Amino acid sequence: MASPWAVLVQLLSGAVFFAAVYILLARQLPYKGGYHIGPRQLFSAFFIGILFMVQAAVLDNFRAEQFPRSVIATILIGQFYFITLLYFQSELFKKSAMEKEMNALNLLYERQRQQYQVARQNVQIINKRCHELKVQIANLRKLSPEAVPPERIEEAERAARLYDANRNTGNEVLDVVLTEKSLLCESRGIQLNAVANGSCLGFIEAGDLYALFANALDHAVESAVQTARPECRVIDLLVCVRQGFVVVNIISPLRPPEKQANRSTQYELKVIRRIVQKYKGTLTLEEQGEFFAEKIIFPLQK
Repeated sequence: MASPWAVLVQLLSGAVFFAAVYILLARQLPYKGGYHIGPRQLFSAFFIGILFMVQAAVLDNFRAEQFPRSVIATILIGQFYFITLLYFQSELFKKSAMEKEMNALNLLYERQRQQYQVARQNVQIINKRCHELKVQIANLRKLSPEAVPPERIEEAERAARLYDANRNTGNEVLDVVLTEKSLLCESRGIQLNAVANGSCLGFIEAGDLYALFANALDHAVESAVQTARPECRVIDLLVCVRQGFVVVNIISPLRPPEKQANRSTQYELKVIRRIVQKYKGTLTLEEQGEFFAEKIIFPLQK
């Protein structure tokens, strides 16, 4: 092997081998742009690598004449099997990780679909209590106007109006979501501006519609909370019909770069994307300066 030509052949053979491994195997191993290797997979890969290197060392330390061709062929086939086994092992672990993520996503999706009835009952209770409180305040103002200072009565009326955040969009499910999220935004110092024509969303099932807007608004609320400037804590929601399409546009502050790819954000967007695909819509995510826009378009169904 002292010949320069022999060394060149070895280098070229190694380059071809590693190029083939990279093109056929290595590029398919990452999951979501990175390698996620647990202890079991690492131990298994290490064990397979040791066996591979032992066979390679046996072939390298002894002359080929000392081995029958059948033994050499068996060792080479064994090395090929080890490489194949390593690849399939990686694919199995990747598939297992995808199944776990899908199960978690399905569980979150179903819980949110079932949460609609609970949220609806809570909103109804709040609206009923607010109405009763308004009636009591009106009676108190009429019966004994001097017993309570006027500023106290006005303060109570403002509190009643604050929690009486019932919306009327033409869709009961959207009303529940907006009422619920309006109270959440008020408690966190966020301004929620909603211009919504809910009557065009009747083709979406109640559970899906609640999960869609609940996830979208939760994502927007978390983005607004993480904004350093209070004046930027504003969320704009638009639901309308344009040129035969249902358009949903949600604009919220842009999250800091280090908090854009957390797990809750990924699950929220995946749930939104799944519902949009279920009803043959499209989802577009855009960054507009200091704001983040979620644009959803559905074909209008009558």
